[in-house]
Amino acid sequence: MRLVKTPRRRSTRPLAGVALYGVVAAAVLASYLNSLHGEFVHDDIPAVARNKDVLASASVAEVFLDDFWGTPMSDPTSHKSYRPLTTITFR
Repeated sequence: MRLVKTPRRRSTRPLAGVALYGVVAAAVLASYLNSLHGEFVHDDIPAVARNKDVLASASVAEVFLDDFWGTPMSDPTSHKSYRPLTTITFR
C-alpha cells in the first residue's frame, strides 16, 4: 500500500486576526484623532501648561524630587502623586 501525501491547506485564521487588529487600531485612531488639536482643560493646565518640570525650567534631576504637579515632595501642600516618568514624557 502506498501512502500519498495530500497538500496542506493554508489556514485563513492568521489573516482574520490581522484584520481584526487593523479594525481595532482604526477605531482607536478615529475616536482620538479629533482630540489632537484641542486645548488643555481642567487639571491639564496646572499639571502640564504651568508645571515647571514640564516647561524645562527645572533640571531633569528635580523632576524626580517633585510630585506630578511640580511641587516638591517634601512640601506639606504636595499631593504626593509621584509620576516622574509621566512628567518627563510631557517635556
